[in-house]
Amino acid sequence: MRKTAIVICLAWAALLLASGAKAAEMRNLVVLKQELMPRPAPLIAGVGVHFGIGGEHHYEMKPAAQRLDELGVDSYRDDLPWPDFELWSRTPAASHLARLFSFMHMTTKRPLLILGHGNPMLPNADPPLNDPARRAFSDFAVRAVRATHGFDPIYEIWNEWNLRFTFTPPWIIGAGGPDDPRAAVHYVDLMRTVLPDLRKAAPEATLLAGAVGVDQDWQWTRAIASGLEAPLSVHVYNHCEPDESRRTATDVIDRLETLQAMLSTKGGPQPLYLTEFGWPTARSPCVISREAQADNVAQVLFWSAATPWLKGAWVYELKDQDRNPDALEANFGLYDVDGAPKPAACAVREAVELIKQADSFKLERPFPHVFVLTMGGPFGLRIVSWTTSPAFSASLALEEEATVRARSLCAAQLQDARRFALGPRPLILDLPPDRQEVRLVVQE
Repeated sequence: MRKTAIVICLAWAALLLASGAKAAEMRNLVVLKQELMPRPAPLIAGVGVHFGIGGEHHYEMKPAAQRLDELGVDSYRDDLPWPDFELWSRTPAASHLARLFSFMHMTTKRPLLILGHGNPMLPNADPPLNDPARRAFSDFAVRAVRATHGFDPIYEIWNEWNLRFTFTPPWIIGAGGPDDPRAAVHYVDLMRTVLPDLRKAAPEATLLAGAVGVDQDWQWTRAIASGLEAPLSVHVYNHCEPDESRRTATDVIDRLETLQAMLSTKGGPQPLYLTEFGWPTARSPCVISREAQADNVAQVLFWSAATPWLKGAWVYELKDQDRNPDALEANFGLYDVDGAPKPAACAVREAVELIKQADSFKLERPFPHVFVLTMGGPFGLRIVSWTTSPAFSASLALEEEATVRARSLCAAQLQDARRFALGPRPLILDLPPDRQEVRLVVQE
């Protein structure tokens, strides 16, 4: 029997240098259909929302539920704060959590709930730094799990413990010393108290450790990973990197792969959850265009689908929180504050749809800035390919005379051709289901 194969030849178009142009390179790839691998479990694709905490975020329940349906995501992430839960337990209508519980009833999407926030009403509990405070937090967490278990949540214990913005700088370098409340040892102590109690209260629940914020060289993350037996969740942002060429999905991917290489020394890949990633579209001070936001989130989602140890990815966030174009933290939304979609909304919707149609994946990276994802499913074979940014270009062409149907993500117009330009907007090639062998060439 002939083996169904895709032969892909890739060339990375070189950047122009002051001394002249560098010659294009070429790579030959052979992808056999039987080499595509199914994921152990489907990727959980989600977005962040804001119903569980105070402040003015301009979120409304019904429109938010509708937009989650439009995007086709599986999950939403929100806070379930300790002090508000105590108020909700006594007087539900007086707590912000009343809106969160109403929203959980309104949507069928799976919640990822952050059990966290310090309790200023108790000594040493903001954050919990001694045994009585840790026991009090664990008691809250158990009661919160019992109150929400019917929604089948994923639970994240705390949020960005290593970031405390009352300190200068707002993050620590390394694991931190015992005199620093942000230190890894204090978080590990809390988790060692909480995890056994939650596993007893909800043995089937998925419990995540970390929700790690900015962590240079992943030193803090490695410190908590060595002391805990729980899947890790991490946040990766690069929108304000001084080197603007690093404000890309490729940089996020590289950081996650570096972390995995550090963790897997214990034997085999370790499960990771990317519970926050995204790019704001504010006018200043860190400028990311709406088109770049769309390209970046789509690239991360496609890479995540082909990465079995990456269990879930949550885009931050569903919608903007403000109309001020210079409010950096308020402009991460896939939709604007009034609910109008940015290009990223379409990018997430179409990427999630394509991922859900596939049952097997293989991702190759023939050059540092060129990605080729082959997906298999009832449709046959599909190729999704992209480059890091407009600074890195390549072209994809059929080696044979026949043409294939191709389009860019979110482009309504389809084209039948033999040669296609590659850029940061993912290119989708749908191969005829009866085609047994396809040869592709990418060159400058």
